[in-house]
Amino acid sequence: MQSLNISGEAKKSDGRLKSLFWPTVENAWDVDYLGQQGFWICLIIAVVNLAFVAFAASEIPNSPARVVTLITGGVVSFVYLVGGMGVRQASWPAALIVFVLYVLDQLAAGRPPGILTLIIAGVLLSNVRATILASRWKPTPEDDDRPTRFDETFRDKLVDQLPPRAWPILRYFFYFFAAVVVLMLLASFALHPRQSNRVVDDNATPSVIVLPKDSQ
Repeated sequence: MQSLNISGEAKKSDGRLKSLFWPTVENAWDVDYLGQQGFWICLIIAVVNLAFVAFAASEIPNSPARVVTLITGGVVSFVYLVGGMGVRQASWPAALIVFVLYVLDQLAAGRPPGILTLIIAGVLLSNVRATILASRWKPTPEDDDRPTRFDETFRDKLVDQLPPRAWPILRYFFYFFAAVVVLMLLASFALHPRQSNRVVDDNATPSVIVLPKDSQ
């Protein structure tokens, strides 16, 4: 495929590293490659998130809490996966929602971001820019040389055939569940100061109780 130049690799405008962090769109091959790249990034995040959730749920002894954790993690992974389909179809709102969801999810964890987290966030932000550029790109009349979406291997069916078929249907569920998850994360931010104050009050309770006894 590469020797016949039908994979599109030789016609990309950028190298792999630049396409991750600062891509450009100059032809249909760039649009196709960046769409595939964004899809794989979202798919990997969805799979890793689901694996972490499954591991965390296995450590929860309470059965109802375990089920809630699995359902919540499954919904988040679903949003990442379908968001990747939207990116494959050059939907910049889908790319933006995936980026915002990832950032809020990491902030809700309540721990300082590591190097890997910052790199992933940077790649997702670059993914937003790439999708915007891809959605704005218009082919010229003489631009007849375009990449083909194959339907031969499992990879072809996953990255080339599934998004255009599933995204028009699943996008409504994507936007709904994404809104629910984002609202839940924002609510957790609103409750976090109250939880902190509650811990301080609990720690201060003995002194508050002791003072009246001393005064007696």
